[in-house]
Amino acid sequence: MRPKRREDFTIAIICTLPLEGEAVEALFDETYDRSCKLYGKQQGDTNSYINGRLGRHNVVLCCLPKMGNGSAASVASSLQTSYTGIQLALVVGICGGAPRPGKDQELFLGDVVISDSAIEYDFGRQYPSGFQRKTGVKDTLGRPNREIRTLLNAMTARRSRGELEFEIMHHLGALQQVDYRWRHPGIDDSLFDSHYSHIHHDPSVGCLCLDSDSVDGICDEALEEDCSDIECDKSRIIRGRKSTEMRQVSIHIGTVGSADTTMKSGQYRDRLNMEEGFIGFETAGAGVWDTFPCIIIKGVSDYADGHRSKPWEVYAAATGASAAKALLDYWRPRGPEDISVTGHFVVPFARNQHFVGRQDELDRLEELTSTPENSGRLAITGLGGVGKTQIALELAYRMHANDPECSIFWISCTSHEAIQKACMTIARLIGIQDANPTSEEQQVKHYFSQTNDKWLLILDGTDDMEMCLDDSSTASPLRNLLPSNPHGRIIFTNRNRKLAVKLASHDVIHVRELDEMAGVELLQKSLIQQNPIQDRAVAAYLVNQLAFLPLAITQAAAYINENGIEVYDYLLLLGEPEEDVVELLSEDFQADGRYEDSVNPIALTWLGSFRQIEKVDPLAAEYLSLLACLDQRSIPELFFPRPASRKKMVDALGLLSAYSFVAIRPGTRFITLHRLVHLAVRHWLKSEGRLSLYIHKAAERLNEVLSNDRVNERYRKQCVPHAESLLRDIYLTAVQTQWTIQIRSDGDESVAEGERLLVQAKTSSQICPDEPEAVTYDGTALA
Repeated sequence: MRPKRREDFTIAIICTLPLEGEAVEALFDETYDRSCKLYGKQQGDTNSYINGRLGRHNVVLCCLPKMGNGSAASVASSLQTSYTGIQLALVVGICGGAPRPGKDQELFLGDVVISDSAIEYDFGRQYPSGFQRKTGVKDTLGRPNREIRTLLNAMTARRSRGELEFEIMHHLGALQQVDYRWRHPGIDDSLFDSHYSHIHHDPSVGCLCLDSDSVDGICDEALEEDCSDIECDKSRIIRGRKSTEMRQVSIHIGTVGSADTTMKSGQYRDRLNMEEGFIGFETAGAGVWDTFPCIIIKGVSDYADGHRSKPWEVYAAATGASAAKALLDYWRPRGPEDISVTGHFVVPFARNQHFVGRQDELDRLEELTSTPENSGRLAITGLGGVGKTQIALELAYRMHANDPECSIFWISCTSHEAIQKACMTIARLIGIQDANPTSEEQQVKHYFSQTNDKWLLILDGTDDMEMCLDDSSTASPLRNLLPSNPHGRIIFTNRNRKLAVKLASHDVIHVRELDEMAGVELLQKSLIQQNPIQDRAVAAYLVNQLAFLPLAITQAAAYINENGIEVYDYLLLLGEPEEDVVELLSEDFQADGRYEDSVNPIALTWLGSFRQIEKVDPLAAEYLSLLACLDQRSIPELFFPRPASRKKMVDALGLLSAYSFVAIRPGTRFITLHRLVHLAVRHWLKSEGRLSLYIHKAAERLNEVLSNDRVNERYRKQCVPHAESLLRDIYLTAVQTQWTIQIRSDGDESVAEGERLLVQAKTSSQICPDEPEAVTYDGTALA
C-alpha cells in the first residue's frame, strides 16, 4: 500500500551517477512518485526524489548533483529535513575495488563491496612537506549503529553470505530481463600491474601523458577513455578472467575508503589496502555517514588504478543495485510500516510484454483461486512449449495488482536442489531465522499451513513423477511438502496430465495451442519490425505450420530477427528436407521468461519428456517410436502390437495423451500424433541410432495387419496411407528392404477398387545405420 506521507518512508538510497540511480529504479517493485509531484518536499530542499517500493520497504531515491563527499553531505542534510522517518541510508552505485582485499581473497569486476566501516582517506592537512592524512578517522565518522552491525555480522557467516549472493543473482536476473544493457559485458576482466598507468602511448597525441609515468602525468582525456581506446599494453596484465568463466557475483564486507575524487592509482590503492585494509574506493559515503545510519553498497567497476571500461561500469551498477535490494530483504525497520500490509512478491521473470490471448484460461484460474470452497490446489497442464509458465506468470502479476496483500512465491521444481533453494529464500523472507537444509522445507510447510495471511505458491515444472510422488527417494517427495490452508492456493504447471490429476485432483486446466488470431499476434509482437506484417495470409500459414505452438512461434521470430529475413523466407525453410528442418528447429535462441538452463529449441524441448516416458512406461515409448514412422494422422489403434493385457495398452496410450503428444479422436479408435512431436521423435530416434530399426518394425507391423483377413476391411484400408507414407520414407531403403503395395482383386471387383496390401518382397537381415544420405530411393512398386 502506498504511503500517505513522507514521514512513512524509512529507507533512503543515494547514488552519485544517473546510471546508478537508473539501475536502482529499474528494480523498484512499484514507483509511487517522481520529481516530488505527489509527496512534495520541505521548503529550501533542492533535491529531486523518486519514491517507490523495493520488496517490503518504502524507499526514497536521490542522485547527487555532482561527485564528492561535500555534495553528498549537502544532499543528505536536505533529505533529512524532508524525510524525517529515515532509519537507514544506502549509498549505492559503482566503485573501484582492491583486487586482493584480504589474505587468500580475490575480488573481481562485478563483485560487490559492502561497508562495515568507512574512512575518509583524503581528510587531513596540507603541510610544506606534503599532505598528511589524519589517523583515527574511523572514530571521526563513527561506528555503524547496532542494527547495522547486527545485520552485517550475520552476513559474514558463510551460509548467510551464500544466501545473499544467491538473492543478488536473482535480482540481477530480473533486472536483465527488463533491459539487456544490464547484462554481463561479455569482455575479459583484466588487472594491470599497479605500476602501469592508464596513459596515452601514441607520441602523435602530444599530451601530458608522455611527460611522466606517474599519476600526476596523466591527462584528463586519458582518464575518461577505455583501455581499448588508448591501447593499454596487454602484456602488463598480471591477472585475467575470461568472459566465459564463472559469473557468480561475490560480496566482500569490510572498510571502504571515501574521498572527494576517484582513486586512479594502483600504487596508492595497494598502499591504502595494506595500511587500512580498504576493500573499495568511492566518493559519497563519508558525506552521508554522519547524517544517517549508513551502509555503502557498490558494484566493482574497475580496480581503482585508472584503467576503466564503460561496459563494466554498467554491469557493476546493476550488481550494486541488486545487492542493495537483496540486503534490504534482511532489514527490519523499527516500528510498523504502511508497507507491512503488502505481501511478498517473488517471481523470477519480468512480466511478458508479448503475452497474447489465454483469456479463458486466466478467467478460470482467477475464479478457482478466489473460490473459498475450492480445494486449494490447481494445475495447468499441456504440451511442452504451449505456454503454461507464461500463463502462470501473467496470473501472478494480475493477482499481485488486484490483491497486493496476497503473498506470491514462485518455486522452480526442475530439481530437488532448486526446490530446496527456493524454500531457503522463502524461509528467510517470512522470518524463519534458523532455517537449515534439513528442516527448512518442513518449516515453510508449517508456516503456510498455520498463517492467517493470504498466499499463493506457484510450483513451476512439476514434470518428474518420481520427484513429486516417490516416497522411496532419499529426498522427501514434493507432495509431502505441500501445505494446506483455506487462506492459500497452490498452482502446479506440468506437461503430464496424469501427474496433474494426482497433484490437483479435478481442478486441472488443459492448455491448448493458440488460435490463428493469437498466433499471428504473438508473431507480430515478437518481431523487431514494428510495422504490421504485410501479408497476413503468409503469417497465418506460418503459425499453422508451427502448429500454433507459442514456443515454436517465438523461436521462428528470433531466427527471423537475427538473420534479417522475411516471414516468407522462414516458411520456405520449413519446406526443406526433414534433416534441414530439424536443424532449423534445433537452433538455440534467447527467450525471456524461461530459465537459463532450460532447453529452448522446439525440436529439443521434449527430449526430457521422451526419456521420462521411456523410464515410466516402456510400452508407451515403444508406441511413440512406432507412431513417428507413420503418417501422423488417423492411425488406427489396431496398428499397435497388443500387450498381455488391454489395460497396459490403455495406460500406454493414456500416458502419451497425458503429455499431449497424441490426440485420440472421441468415439473412435484413431490416433493423431502432434505434427512437431512427430518430427522431434524421429530426430530423437535418429540421434540414438534407432530410427531405421523402428521404420523396419512399423513396416512389419503394417504388413501383419494388412495381410490379416480377420481384420475388418475398413480398418485395413485405414492403414494404406501409412503404408504409402512408409514407402516414401528414405529410411526404409536404409534397412536394405524392398516393399511393394500389392492390389488384390476378389471376384468381379476392379483392380482399382480392390484391397491394397503392403507386402515384403525381399528382406536383408542387416539393418543399416541411420544415414539417409548414403542411400537412394528407387520408388514404389505396384504389383
